[in-house]
Amino acid sequence: MQESPFKIYNASAGSGKTYALSKAYLKIALSAPYSFKRILAITFTNKAVNEMKFRILESLFSFGKVRSLETAPPLFIELMDDLQLSVESLSNLCKLRLKEILHNYAFFDISTIDKFTHRLIRTFARDLKLPQNFEVILDMDLLLSEAVSRVLSKAGEDKELTKILMDFAMEKIDDDKSWDIGYDLLKIGKLLLDETNTFHLHRFREKQISDFLKLQKHIQSLIVLTEKNIHAIAEEALSYIRSSGINESDFPRQTLPNHFKKILEGVLSPSVLYSNKLEDNLIEGKILKAGLENPSEDFAQSILKKYLAIKERIYQRGFLVNIYGNLVPLTLLNTIENELKQIQVEKDQLSISEFNRIISKEIKNQPAPFIYERLGEKYRHYFIDEFQDTSEMQWNNLVPLIANALEGTDEQGRSGSLFLVGDAKQAIYRWRGGKAEQFLDLATKKNSPFTITAETYQLPKNFRSYDEIIRFNNAFFQNISSLLENPFYKDFFKAGNQQETNNKVGGYVKLSFLKEEEDDAYASQVMDAIEQSLKAGFEYGDICIIVRKKKQAVLLTDFLMSKDVPVISSDSLLLSSSPKVRFLISLIKFVQITDDRETNYSILDYLSQTKEDKHEFIYQHLDHLKSFLKGEYNFDVYGVQGRSLLDTMEHAIKVFDLAPESDAHLLSFMDFVFEMEQRHGTDVQSLLNNWELKANVLSISTPENTPAVQVMTIHKSKGLEFPVVILPYANTKIYEEIDPKLWMPVDPNVFMGFDELLISKKQEVKNYGEVGSKLFEMEHQRLQLDAYNLLYVALTRAVNSLYIISYQDLNKDGGYKTDYLSGLFIKYLKDIGVWNEEILEYDFGKVVVSPKGETQKESSITVPYLYSYKDRDTFKIHTKAGMLWDTGREIALEKGNVYHYILESVISGNDLESAIEKAFKKGLLNESSLDKVHKTLFELIKHPDLIGFYAEGNTVYNEKELLVSDGSILIPDRVVLMEDTVNIIDYKTGRKNTKYKEQLESYANAYEEMGYKVQNKIIAYINETITVEYI
Repeated sequence: MQESPFKIYNASAGSGKTYALSKAYLKIALSAPYSFKRILAITFTNKAVNEMKFRILESLFSFGKVRSLETAPPLFIELMDDLQLSVESLSNLCKLRLKEILHNYAFFDISTIDKFTHRLIRTFARDLKLPQNFEVILDMDLLLSEAVSRVLSKAGEDKELTKILMDFAMEKIDDDKSWDIGYDLLKIGKLLLDETNTFHLHRFREKQISDFLKLQKHIQSLIVLTEKNIHAIAEEALSYIRSSGINESDFPRQTLPNHFKKILEGVLSPSVLYSNKLEDNLIEGKILKAGLENPSEDFAQSILKKYLAIKERIYQRGFLVNIYGNLVPLTLLNTIENELKQIQVEKDQLSISEFNRIISKEIKNQPAPFIYERLGEKYRHYFIDEFQDTSEMQWNNLVPLIANALEGTDEQGRSGSLFLVGDAKQAIYRWRGGKAEQFLDLATKKNSPFTITAETYQLPKNFRSYDEIIRFNNAFFQNISSLLENPFYKDFFKAGNQQETNNKVGGYVKLSFLKEEEDDAYASQVMDAIEQSLKAGFEYGDICIIVRKKKQAVLLTDFLMSKDVPVISSDSLLLSSSPKVRFLISLIKFVQITDDRETNYSILDYLSQTKEDKHEFIYQHLDHLKSFLKGEYNFDVYGVQGRSLLDTMEHAIKVFDLAPESDAHLLSFMDFVFEMEQRHGTDVQSLLNNWELKANVLSISTPENTPAVQVMTIHKSKGLEFPVVILPYANTKIYEEIDPKLWMPVDPNVFMGFDELLISKKQEVKNYGEVGSKLFEMEHQRLQLDAYNLLYVALTRAVNSLYIISYQDLNKDGGYKTDYLSGLFIKYLKDIGVWNEEILEYDFGKVVVSPKGETQKESSITVPYLYSYKDRDTFKIHTKAGMLWDTGREIALEKGNVYHYILESVISGNDLESAIEKAFKKGLLNESSLDKVHKTLFELIKHPDLIGFYAEGNTVYNEKELLVSDGSILIPDRVVLMEDTVNIIDYKTGRKNTKYKEQLESYANAYEEMGYKVQNKIIAYINETITVEYI
């Protein structure tokens, strides 16, 4: 039976998926010359990309050295069998394929899915009317913040918008909340960035603010009408009780009449009204106090009917109030989105969150051969790793390309292939669009977009962990899978936790419980686990502490640092964690505003570190900081104000001696300053605004092999492994969410044309009819699965030792709580018969002594900080400028370089002044040459044969690289697109030369090969006068 070209590998943690991927990749790559060019391998992170590339190249390199079967590694032998080759043949073939890849490395396509989609969009940028040089924005928080600010700034200009904003602010005040609605708009705006909302938000694209206002008014009237109805029935119920001759004191605690009285007093909250057993008692006929004869059946049925009628309407009202509470922010969503788009257009930017939407809307439905033609590649073999993290839209965008390869054949009649690897138990990115269900539907053949049937394989063995850890995880997850409410989830979780052990015998799991859930108690237990691991021969660098929340990471990091334990966490890697970086930020603020005492204090606080009397030092200089900094450190506020931000920071680093040796935090901060200067120029406030938004995000990369304990979140730990793993705070609430929302289908006939609206997710949603009940239950089950998946990822990172620290969280009757992680651990211990409330520690296996021998310490080189600020460069630059302009030796090449530098920044004639000023500040021009250069270049852009090419509104590409068919790169000086034609201008100095014409023709040919019509080919000679030559 022929193998299917569509293979799905279900790869649990540590099961050797990289090995399987590498083997499948190498089989194809070795099968024919340059076949690697027709392979596209996609994975989730850059780290995974680099690992897979390294594995492929390292395998080919080492296999090329194999000389006998005895020394051949297992993968080599497997490839020999599969390809039916001898040792010598396979070894030689590996050397040849390695050479092919290295000599054609650009075609070695292993990338992240984001990088591939970026490439697709770049290819189709012109068709999509996107700027060719658009900037990719990874962090959308800053753009979203700016969009919200723009919306708020329109208050007072747009009447409808003003009314909405004012009403929203007043409603917040009425609810005893802050009137500031910016936070609420930012929160609702994040829906725009979440791919999972794309389908829902599409329904609102055509809705205007006026449509929402009408709906808002309509819902208000429905709420009022419902409340009147509720009050009427409540009054009717009380009257019925009184007319029946029953005294209110006859009811137990007067609960029944008080229920209706509360309603008439305006208590309409379901959680208040329906948190007792009143309904159950009414159904059972238990109406009056014990000892009293219950009233007639008619009375019981009648009062129950009224009770239930009110309850139904209470939840109807709750539904309407829920919709109304989310309606105002939703009303502004289109407005915020429009501002977001406008900002990106103005700045030639495109957010990465837009990539998949653009492909889905504009590119996906193009014929696959056309897409391949534009890409310049035709892939026949696809590898997708971590498929459970691939979003639905990403997958649907890839399907047409994969289907073309999978269901069609190449010139030799061979079909393509798809190799897909994933694990539904490790799907922890639902908030980013990744769904376990998508992988499960493919793996179980429940749903497939292809006509080819997939073959599904299990990778049964765990190669990562020692057998005690594997057995513990198998038993634990099989046990708690019975608690999963969704039968589908229950079955796959149980089946997926039957991993085979490897030849690593031993291992250790310690499960401990705290009597009091306190941060100090968790920290103390963590310290004990670290000390126990060190005694067993492990090093600090072998240990990783995994937590659920960043706050927990901060607390533990601070604690460990106080105990002199070397530690690396995401917070310690933040640029803002560096006192030197914070000092530089304070200096920037000081340069902008010199009389802010808080800023001045922070500067002096840093400088006082080496002073004996810190407080006296600060007091002495606080009121005259400017003169102190100038006199003591040569930092002159007025002197640096004419400099660029980058120069100012370099000057500060130098004079304050901040970098006696290389400093990763400082270098990364300078990269940030450079990036901000490229985007916003020398605008200090823009840099400070960006810093405020990104201070808790910007960080240096985690150094490899650092001898320190690592602290990271579960999400960060995914895909990694560590000899020792410590999991504190293992008592997270399973259904914990922060202000969750749901998209609720509604009747468009009732809700004025709207068929779906946003509501807050809370318990009462279960009572919003059958639709609400199903919706709540589905989300509840997904939340439970996500919590189990997070726990699975955390517990499967350990190789040698696993420490789990939880809290003995029991009910009053001693029962465990299955909605907390602690309850899952206690259930397991009870079911295996070892649980005892008095015992707080449970050991499985024995502490493994570190199997490492003597470790060879890596040598490190300290690289000095290299200054590049203007003070150092001025001598060199002015020497060049002097050569060029002052001595009369006007070398055409040097002059041409200066002219090219200036003209590269000139899009239209209006840019000439700023471009010349930029060259002057850089030191390429001196004062005596300014007038001459300005006169010459002004003559150029106003030349009658050129003036039209420097007009506003043209699409211009200055110094843009062209990759031509022979692999060479061409760089025309200026290309102007006008009415679908290309006009090419090249600048020259000195005499005319025929080779210039040949150069220009090569540019023209390159554009014609790309399908452009070349209208004009021009050489502009820039000398004492401007000479224009049309070719």
